[in-house]
Amino acid sequence: MLDVQNRLEPEFVKEVSEIIKLLGHADRIAIVEYIQNGEKNVGQISKWCDLTQPITSQHLRLLKDKGVVSCRRDGNMMKYSLPNPLVHKMLDCLVKTQEEMKERD
Repeated sequence: MLDVQNRLEPEFVKEVSEIIKLLGHADRIAIVEYIQNGEKNVGQISKWCDLTQPITSQHLRLLKDKGVVSCRRDGNMMKYSLPNPLVHKMLDCLVKTQEEMKERD
């Protein structure tokens, strides 16, 4: 049985569940993974993820609206970054899980 003191706090569960919903799309996982290590513009993200710019922009808008990514104007371009430490931890967890699964094979 789970100790009551070790239960996840409702606010944390709500935040995590929103992020998990957003990252339930393979393209969005690819996008956040790509920008995890630094700012990128839509063209760079589109090319890396092999997506059209309109599709990339739609994904970025959803991610931005939920606070998963942030953007800033740089001249006539928007640069996207990953400011949310929770998302960084989730990505790190995915990488670690993938490595552990490969070791089992």
